[in-house]
Amino acid sequence: MTEILDDDEAQRIEKPTKKNTRSRDQSLPMIAEGALNISADTDATSAYLMRLNYIEPLPAEQQQALAERYVNNNDIEAGKLLILTNLRLVVKLAREYSRRWSNLLDLIQEGNVGLAEALKRYDPYRGVKFTSYAQYWIRAMILNYLMNHIHPVKIGSSRAGRKLFYNLKKARRDLIKQGHAKPTPALIAKYLDVDEQEVVRVAAQLDAPPVRLDADAPGYDNTTVGERMESDMPNPEEIATEQDLSQRLRLAIDEFGARIETDRKRSIWFERMISDDPKTLVTLGEEWEVSKERIRQVEVQIREEFREYLINKLGDSVRLEFLEAM
Repeated sequence: MTEILDDDEAQRIEKPTKKNTRSRDQSLPMIAEGALNISADTDATSAYLMRLNYIEPLPAEQQQALAERYVNNNDIEAGKLLILTNLRLVVKLAREYSRRWSNLLDLIQEGNVGLAEALKRYDPYRGVKFTSYAQYWIRAMILNYLMNHIHPVKIGSSRAGRKLFYNLKKARRDLIKQGHAKPTPALIAKYLDVDEQEVVRVAAQLDAPPVRLDADAPGYDNTTVGERMESDMPNPEEIATEQDLSQRLRLAIDEFGARIETDRKRSIWFERMISDDPKTLVTLGEEWEVSKERIRQVEVQIREEFREYLINKLGDSVRLEFLEAM
């Protein structure tokens, strides 16, 4: 279970020790400690944290009142104040995951999205304080970001993958407490009600040390790991082969059509079997004064004749899946 900060702790996060005084701007409680010492060389993360040190956290009672104003009166200023005075809570939680991601500001940004989502969904009349509720959404957004960006192979492509990303380590701890010294994938799969193969797949990625895409590829000179990864783009040789086959197939279709001797069979071939807007069996039956079943029988005959013609012309290795859709 994720750690829940009590409300007193949430209010104490990185709170400056100097005596608090209110700024002239009463809409936002500020801690006056002199001018900000932010130079041009100050990095973005440090500058952001320095600014946060000037915002004073609010007591739980005031946060409750702001939440009620936001929900009951759609008071945007109340919601804004509730967000701003809890930004340091996001920093506190983001730091817990900073070992997984080098850029703390990325995690803070995602956590801020979670804080905003918490404000939209929060019900002040359920007896849960806002800081306690917001933690779940802040953590969820940070974990979702890590799940989608920390590994080159996407883990959370399925429900089981997402469940394992969030709960694999916790499941192992729980099973160890129950007396299983080294929980097996089968045991973890049963505990979390997921497929064992998913446990093996996700565990292999989560347990492996992180690999930088710009790191040198082992055994290759002046080549990175990222350059050795298989591209999602089609292989040029495969593209050329497909284009060549497509041209040969198009030629075979035209030649076969030119060989058809009877008008009715030619009509079925061109107007139904290879047309972009094929006629129905009923329509062709009416045009040729036969039943739709007879048209279907002729169509089957033509398909078998074309299959034989195509194999003789292009070889029996040619793919004929499209014939089933004709």
